[in-house]
Amino acid sequence: MNSKTSNEHQKIPVILDTDIGDDIDDTWALTMMLKCPELDVKLVMTDTGNTTYRARIAAKMLEIGGRTDIPVGIGIHYSDKTGRQKSWVADYELSSY
Repeated sequence: MNSKTSNEHQKIPVILDTDIGDDIDDTWALTMMLKCPELDVKLVMTDTGNTTYRARIAAKMLEIGGRTDIPVGIGIHYSDKTGRQKSWVADYELSSY
């Protein structure tokens, strides 16, 4: 008989609030969350600066990972600065997500 309770089998719902696109840390965090069997990613929310640029990165990653079921929220856009992943998402249209 299995001694685990039903709560131990439930995934933990999470929201990633991210400034993805500057350093690699948030890119790795998103990837690890998607691969973690204990987590259920419900939303990826982009914040800080050029939130549209950040949302394009997150959406493209989710699309490549086959997880277009996860919504991408876009925070308040207050900068046009981009980062190193600019060329990777240059032609990516958020409307296609």
